[in-house]
Amino acid sequence: MLRLSNAAVITTNAILALIGLAALSFSVYVFIHGPSQCQRFVQNPLIITATLLFFLSSLGLIAALYSSHVIITLYLFFLFLSILLLLVLPVFIFLVTNSTAGKAFSDKGIGHVKTGDLQNWIGNHLLRGKNWEGITKCLSDSRVCKRFGPRDVDFDSKHLSRVQFGCCRPPVECGFESKNATWWTVPVTTTAVITGDCKAWSNTQSQLCYSCESCKIGVLKGIKKRWKILLIFNLLLIVLVIFLYSCGCCVRKNNRVPWKRRLL
Repeated sequence: MLRLSNAAVITTNAILALIGLAALSFSVYVFIHGPSQCQRFVQNPLIITATLLFFLSSLGLIAALYSSHVIITLYLFFLFLSILLLLVLPVFIFLVTNSTAGKAFSDKGIGHVKTGDLQNWIGNHLLRGKNWEGITKCLSDSRVCKRFGPRDVDFDSKHLSRVQFGCCRPPVECGFESKNATWWTVPVTTTAVITGDCKAWSNTQSQLCYSCESCKIGVLKGIKKRWKILLIFNLLLIVLVIFLYSCGCCVRKNNRVPWKRRLL
């Protein structure tokens, strides 16, 4: 059992160490060559995650290879903290992506500690101020609005992503006429007052409807969809970390007897 646990810890941590090192190398490469606006959003989280992953997996490798009771204890302590964090994260993601749950738990708490507005947390923290400016620059740099195919000329929402439908074309209620996939004009016969998102629309490729509320709604829906996918990945990660923790406990238990003998 000891050999099996050691082999599992060594193999898994070796793979994780390589992944962490590769992610860290990529982050450094992007930093040196100047990241795009989209890459800036993931650069710092990627560097932090890759560094922690490489550190923790290296610690596990050293503990398993050298049978160090102190290092394996330290390794298990960090794994335990990781499990707690991974258990809290999916709860938070669920509350901020599910309107019903978010509304139910908003402004709840004990004493002066409140949860805040969980229902609108993404919109309040990611879709305002400098964060939104960064997102719009990222959308412009990624040229997401130039990825239309021939079938998209009619701008059927079934053929467009949430972001494209909200950011790359004026809202349907504006009644604008499309000359092509990226150029819209106000009908000569219109008597409607151009306000709101209709006024915010621009045929300039770096602006389009990036200042529209419809664009924010599209980005918000896209974020919620991706975060829900992240929940599945998080659950798989929890299983992996618990597996490593169990193997590590087995290794520590078997290493305890010889460690005590050395003290005697």
